[in-house]
Amino acid sequence: MSSTSLTAGNMLAAVLQWVILLILLRAYVYKPILQAMQKRRETIAKQISDADSLRNEAEQLRQEAQQLINQARDEAKAILANARREGDEQAKKIIDAAQREASYRQRAAIEEIEHEKEVALAQIRHQVADLVVAATERLLERNVNRDDQHLYLEEILQDAGQLQ
Repeated sequence: MSSTSLTAGNMLAAVLQWVILLILLRAYVYKPILQAMQKRRETIAKQISDADSLRNEAEQLRQEAQQLINQARDEAKAILANARREGDEQAKKIIDAAQREASYRQRAAIEEIEHEKEVALAQIRHQVADLVVAATERLLERNVNRDDQHLYLEEILQDAGQLQ
């Protein structure tokens, strides 16, 4: 029996050593490992939560940026349309002003031509009147027959042609 009791005592001692070892491991190793694992779990969960929140924020910023880009495009289109419209209006105003100026100059030129024509006609009338008076004076000074009058009138007309 002594070999069995020794064996049972050894077993009891071994079990007791294992129990003490487990208690010591639990007190000094297992609890800190569990605490470290729990902290690591919390840190990972916080990081995942932060990453989700950053991803959501990034998505929101991306959507806002896309809205700003779309808004900027719309504003640029509106500005271009406005610039085109204003350019067309300005071109129309310039064309209208040029047409009014051309019309004014045309009327002024026509009026000047008419005036010059009137002046020229007045000068011609004056010259014709002078020629008629001169011819009449010459005819009255001479006593001529019909053939001489024709020759004399041709001479006066040649003189008139040289005056021009």
